[in-house]
Amino acid sequence: MLHYKVYQNNSKNTKLKGKWFARAAVIDTITLEQLSEHMANHNTPYSKGAIYGVLTDMVGCIRELVLEGNAVKIPNLAIFSLGLTTKGADERDKFGSENVKSVHLRARSTGDFTRAELTRAAKLRNTNTLLSAKSDGSDDSGSDDSGSTPGGTSAGGTSAGNTNA
Repeated sequence: MLHYKVYQNNSKNTKLKGKWFARAAVIDTITLEQLSEHMANHNTPYSKGAIYGVLTDMVGCIRELVLEGNAVKIPNLAIFSLGLTTKGADERDKFGSENVKSVHLRARSTGDFTRAELTRAAKLRNTNTLLSAKSDGSDDSGSDDSGSTPGGTSAGGTSAGNTNA
């Protein structure tokens, strides 16, 4: 179940001010150890420890490879690469490494994790409704919005330009 929170756009100077959108809500953060245990419980001959070791090494290797300028593709998950946030220079020959403000990890979905596949597979629930039902003691029946497509644009995030969840 994918939970979402509804919020109102309060950005100034936009025709979208006052409109309502949704952001994905994270229910919990699963650690690498918890992921390893979850994977070990899926009828695999590998132990939690073996899986944890391989995943830990994989993370380190992906970091090493992307810092060397490579993109790393894990089929049906993502292509990992680095991106840059830069400040502009007035002239091409005046642009140098000092114009790079930061380096960040990019993950582009691939295969079963494409936007279309995830949209088709997601079962949606409004977390605002769930939280308000729990706080007032009533049940949350009827709050399941499975199949709905709240707010956002086909490019992700909202039309207000906020792509951070």
